[in-house]
Amino acid sequence: MKKKDVLSKEEKLLLLLQIFIERLKKSGFPHSKIVRYIWLFCVGYYIKYYLPQSKTELIDRFTIISMLSNALKSITPRVIVKLGYEHEITFFFRALIHYVIDNEEEAEGIYHEERVKYEKAILLNQVITTRKKRNGKRL
Repeated sequence: MKKKDVLSKEEKLLLLLQIFIERLKKSGFPHSKIVRYIWLFCVGYYIKYYLPQSKTELIDRFTIISMLSNALKSITPRVIVKLGYEHEITFFFRALIHYVIDNEEEAEGIYHEERVKYEKAILLNQVITTRKKRNGKRL
């Protein structure tokens, strides 16, 4: 793979989000469900790729909105060509902002629930690797 073919986290987010939106639309989901699933997708993406680098515990729904906003702001012509069009993402981005503002408790709840799941998985992996190391040593 050439160095210029490597995508940034923001570019990957937009490309994956576009694919995700297309599949949900083809599956016949209503607009409101698509927006909720987009929120869940963005929360998961943030937790997996941005949270480990975050220095603060004060993360709320607007932190995730700013992640997506920065990705849209830094869109490159190369990504626009791969997306084919950016209108659909910006359309759903506006709907996502309205969803987050109108459903504050639900949006925050989804974030906290997914973060707890992620942290449990990390701790479980650490326990498993520690046990494997102990079992492999001779006394």
